[in-house]
Amino acid sequence: MLVLERKAILRKEGRARIRGWAASASSGQEGDLAQEHFLREFPPRSGIAAALYCALPGEVPTERIRRAYLAAGAHLYYPRVTGRGTLAFYPHREGDGWETGPYGIPEPANPGDRKPRRGGWDIVVVPGVAFDRRGNRLGHGFGYYDRFLGSLPEVVLRVGLACARQLVPEVPVDPWDVPVHALATEEGVIRVVEASGSPEQ
Repeated sequence: MLVLERKAILRKEGRARIRGWAASASSGQEGDLAQEHFLREFPPRSGIAAALYCALPGEVPTERIRRAYLAAGAHLYYPRVTGRGTLAFYPHREGDGWETGPYGIPEPANPGDRKPRRGGWDIVVVPGVAFDRRGNRLGHGFGYYDRFLGSLPEVVLRVGLACARQLVPEVPVDPWDVPVHALATEEGVIRVVEASGSPEQ
């Protein structure tokens, strides 16, 4: 079976698992636990540049991480979908506004003269439909994060955030797929030694 076909099957199964998790009574607590594990493993530091995301329904939220990083003086950036089929990450501080993007996801409000961050990342936090213990990630199939992750230097710390039921034995990969260095779930943090780049902060 082709990788494309295997990804399509896993994506369908993964979305069903996400819907089931979102509807469960424990999803809120488990989402909080995943963020707490993340913060213990990757504590905020003043001045660092961190890319976060606004969660779709069924994705682990990032609000606790946001509050902790802002309180520590970190610089946070969130994605906007551009007309070129890529993500541009703009700064977002306490009190800055949001607007709804083309997929119904909150994005930083119209940046005006503000420029997106092009590099110099310290940590990038990414969602996904499924992950495996080798750090391989399956997204929603639009390729936005694939292109963004592929543009990063290998030394930039890449961390997936998910519920434990999104962890599968194997995610099929293409040559352009970029693994994460670590995955935080409500059960703890999995460090991935096989991922390119260094998983150490």
